[in-house]
Amino acid sequence: MKNNFKLSFCIPTYNNAKSLHRLVSDILSFDRLDIEVVVLDNGSSDDTLLALKPFIDNRLNIYSNGVNKGALFNMMNVLDKGIGDYLVYCTDHDHININKIEDFLTFFQTNPGVSFGYCDYNQNKFKTHTIYDKGYDSLKNMAYKTRHPTGFFFKREYLKAIDSVKRFSDYNFVDLFPLEFVFSELSLLGKGAIYKDNIFSPETGDRVVEHKSATTKGYSKTAFFAPECRLKLALSFRKHIQSLAISEVQKNELILDTFYRELKFAVFNYKRVLGNEKLCIHYHMEKRNIGQFEQLAIVLRFYSSYCKKVKEEQNNFKFFFLVIFRLKSFLGLIYRIALK
Repeated sequence: MKNNFKLSFCIPTYNNAKSLHRLVSDILSFDRLDIEVVVLDNGSSDDTLLALKPFIDNRLNIYSNGVNKGALFNMMNVLDKGIGDYLVYCTDHDHININKIEDFLTFFQTNPGVSFGYCDYNQNKFKTHTIYDKGYDSLKNMAYKTRHPTGFFFKREYLKAIDSVKRFSDYNFVDLFPLEFVFSELSLLGKGAIYKDNIFSPETGDRVVEHKSATTKGYSKTAFFAPECRLKLALSFRKHIQSLAISEVQKNELILDTFYRELKFAVFNYKRVLGNEKLCIHYHMEKRNIGQFEQLAIVLRFYSSYCKKVKEEQNNFKFFFLVIFRLKSFLGLIYRIALK
């Protein structure tokens, strides 16, 4: 039987029955028959699956891993189960404005060359959407940014073409950012797009405190905002960039961009998270201030560890020569810390 779904809302879930019920109910209240909702439960111990039983709708497809197989497994496999022309990734605590789904579907119909993108939930009114050309234009502007994945979307035929589940399910390589690697490869297959209307939004405020993270322990070096995690990502991005079918000049530019972006995350985003009481509660830790000396120590440790690893792998100083061209930016980062 031919698939008639234009859009699949793919929701991985774990122990979040209340928010999941609200999100699924909202989506299914949209009355078109060419959308589906796909839920993949990761062995929840609460009433998650029970909460979905009242829904009698052929557009809802529910799957369960039976046991907790990890957030990364659930993230990648829920997308693999969607059968719509386009797949949209939603977390189980997201909110959706169903009045904007119709325009969202129209966007895909009028832009068939778009292979991936994300919805900008920071926009509070309609603006012109941004579409980047296939190739390096999309790659440079869309990939390796480590955004919150709420409202990421993908053309299913292209997602299948790159065998994303098999290739980007190694936590030691992609951490909890597999979709950034997916974005990079889809850039070479089609156009990337930023949909500038807040159809989706993540939870904020007191709900962040109420719903504590099931995947991230703030004190761990594996926490996504920890300097050690950002270092691992910078190195993984570098390795992946080197595998892409782009020019050496483009590879070098991307490698430097990802290095500095992850370095700034390791310093400033780390400081921001640890200074936010609600986020600290969400990530099971105590709020604390990150002072100037600790920030400078993070910069130097990140830089030296990255360079040491690159030297070991390349056995030459090519990267160090490239860094000279960004020395001004590097010193500017240190100066910015010193002024705070």
